[in-house]
Amino acid sequence: MPNPNSPDPRLGVIIVYTSDSQNESDVMRVREALRNLGVTWKIGYKTDKATLNGEYNVKGKKRVSLYYC
Repeated sequence: MPNPNSPDPRLGVIIVYTSDSQNESDVMRVREALRNLGVTWKIGYKTDKATLNGEYNVKGKKRVSLYYC
């Protein structure tokens, strides 16, 4: 489905939730599990709060992801 907030309409999104966005070790554990499944690109981690606030790079927000690795 087209997404007006995407800088490239050909790209999709995978949404993965963790129990606590402030628990960096758990976020990195989930990141490693995604790597083991074959995800090779950089992974951004954005909180629900940022999404609900309408924070997107294409809208001028420069630092949207809490983690990016």
